[in-house]
Amino acid sequence: MRHLYLFLGLFIFFNCSSEDNESETTDPVLTASDFSPNSEGSYWLYNVDSTSSDLPEMDFSSIDSLYIVSTSNAAYILEANNGIGADGSMNSILTSGSLSTTDTTLIYSGALDLPIDIVVDQALEISDLILIDLEADNGSVLSTIEGEFTETIDIQGSMIPINVNFELFSAKEDLYDSKIVNGVSYTNVYEGTLNFNLSVTGTITIFGFGQNINIIESQNILSIKYYYGANLGLLRAESEQGFELAPEVIALIDQTSGGNEFPSSATVNGVEALINYVIY
Repeated sequence: MRHLYLFLGLFIFFNCSSEDNESETTDPVLTASDFSPNSEGSYWLYNVDSTSSDLPEMDFSSIDSLYIVSTSNAAYILEANNGIGADGSMNSILTSGSLSTTDTTLIYSGALDLPIDIVVDQALEISDLILIDLEADNGSVLSTIEGEFTETIDIQGSMIPINVNFELFSAKEDLYDSKIVNGVSYTNVYEGTLNFNLSVTGTITIFGFGQNINIIESQNILSIKYYYGANLGLLRAESEQGFELAPEVIALIDQTSGGNEFPSSATVNGVEALINYVIY
């Protein structure tokens, strides 16, 4: 009888185990489109807080309303605030071009304005900037885009030819199973970073001779840390933008104006936090 009990026990154990295995389900494989819903009519509201002790006009709070205005296959276009444009740094980028997805990547292409108060006519044409790559290793660089252009700007009444060199690069920081963002716990959160490096040189004429000067030495003028949530989209972006003029151009401004009428450096910090959304 003891053997019978053992046999019955084993039968019950294996039978239950078989039923448990049959009832187990695997989590669905996430794709980049899960992190970037693109149904037309969907919209997102963000609190935008910008702080700066250097530039009073950049010390403000507002709300950005982002919504999808068109879709085509895996590509779509966002617009903000009834076409006026977004206040937040990340939202400004997302609404200045188009976004597209593959199974594992979210890609931006568009024309960016310089995130610094230099009056130039040219926008930066950006193609295939990867914002999300689900298969990339944590800490890896996803995209590096370099370029340069020439322009003529007015510095205190003097027209100065300048040469602008820029580098835009994105990186994957982490993909969390769960993370608290904006005080809320979310599952499947992607963290990435975006950095914009810039240098500007110019040519001034002194006694009939051209002399090259640094206007802005190579520096990050915009850094953004951003978080995307599965089935939600952008959850939060934290940005720091600013500049520091080179000593040569500060001296030039002092000589031509008798004093510096605008700051030789400035920093602006911003946060864009999701507060409401509707996804179709």
